[in-house]
Amino acid sequence: MVKRTISIAVLLLAAAPAAHAQSANVPNNGAIGGLVPRFVDVSGVRTRYYELGTGEPMVLVHGGGFAGYYSANVWSTNIKGLATKYHVFAADKLASGMTDNPKDDKDFNIQGEVEHMYRFIQAMQLGKVHLVGQSRGAGLAWLLAIGHPEVVKTLVMVDSATASPDLNPGIHERLLAKCPPAPDENWKCEMRILSYEPNATKAFPDEYFVPAIAMAHTPKSQAAIAKMKAGAGEPLRSQFNAYKASLHDRFRKEVLLPMPTLLIWGVNDPQAPALTNGVALYEILAARHPNVRLQIVNNAGHFNFREYPDEFNHTVMAFIDYWNAPAAGSR
Repeated sequence: MVKRTISIAVLLLAAAPAAHAQSANVPNNGAIGGLVPRFVDVSGVRTRYYELGTGEPMVLVHGGGFAGYYSANVWSTNIKGLATKYHVFAADKLASGMTDNPKDDKDFNIQGEVEHMYRFIQAMQLGKVHLVGQSRGAGLAWLLAIGHPEVVKTLVMVDSATASPDLNPGIHERLLAKCPPAPDENWKCEMRILSYEPNATKAFPDEYFVPAIAMAHTPKSQAAIAKMKAGAGEPLRSQFNAYKASLHDRFRKEVLLPMPTLLIWGVNDPQAPALTNGVALYEILAARHPNVRLQIVNNAGHFNFREYPDEFNHTVMAFIDYWNAPAAGSR
């Protein structure tokens, strides 16, 4: 077992541009919503995470790519509610938020992210977890559950174009074309444009963006962006869609997810619509897996868990309760 070494030490953002560090509201550890982040060494990668609650372990995996903008902060509306019943862990993925970049540039791809999250589960000595992922984080959770089913008790996947068939090629680029070109404003626009419009500001109020932009301007985050532009993570990064298609084919023939699996999808998700992507992924996973369920959330976008946090938490907990019941083995 990997030795668990935890530090609540502060990671300074002194090297960030003054424009992004001047506000007294920017915590120097990227924290949000009164949550207290901790740090743990995961195979040499300093990893930030939130931990709250008691009970069976639950790991929340955020979406987005290799940049400080994306982090476990996106679960800030859900962690406390889920922690009333579970021991919740929400970690920044590899090279995201305040988590360090990979030791080897070859790991700048989703396979590197999967290995890092698996090793996080090991480092924290969590055993078997309830694994919840959204968007790219759901793709990560999906791959982790396929590769390491022994550490996943239940799997919840939320609005994931990464895991679902590529039915809307180029849609992300077309959506972002409507946003301002400046990186910070472009990202803020992206988060809101992927939400169901009437809920967008509620899901992502202005204060949400303050620590995220500060984290995006740290030296390690800027280094990650430069490395990606220089081709880090290739060739696996470019080969992922072909690999995903091969997995979809396998799902039609093999049982790859023995654990109960729930898909939660916003019907108005502009990037991965529920009635195309969500249903298509459900049909693929359910072909040989009778314990797969799909819930479609009305008037909700890509971030339905932030748009309706109480409903989301209730849905996830009820799903786990059902499959934790003594008679679950006979279903």
